[in-house]
Amino acid sequence: MSVRLGFQGKTVKISDDMSIAILREFENKLLSRVEIELYIDHITRGTPSRKELQKIIASLYSVSEDLVIVKRVVSEYGRGGSKAHINIYLNKDAIKLLEPKYILKRLGIES
Repeated sequence: MSVRLGFQGKTVKISDDMSIAILREFENKLLSRVEIELYIDHITRGTPSRKELQKIIASLYSVSEDLVIVKRVVSEYGRGGSKAHINIYLNKDAIKLLEPKYILKRLGIES
C-alpha cells in the first residue's frame, strides 16, 4: 500500500471558513509512514478537533482514517490559525510499534 503524495506547497479549501496549506510532506520509508506538516486557517471558527483533521487528511490522501495519527495541533494566539503535525502510516503494525501507548489508548487501538 502506498500514499499518494504531491500536495506540498498547495492550499486546499475545506469549507467557507477553513483552508489547509500543506507545508511539508516527507515519506519516511524506514518508519513506514508519511509525515505531514500543515497550516490550518480557521479565522471565523475555533481550532478543528483531532478527529476532524483525521477525517480531512484521510480523504485528501485517500487512506483509511485508522492509519492517520494527528500528533500535534498548536494554535497561534490571536491569529485564527494553527499548525499541525500528522503521520500517515502504511499499516496498523507500524502504528503499534512506533506510537506511544497513551496515543494508542486515545485512539482505542490498545486498552
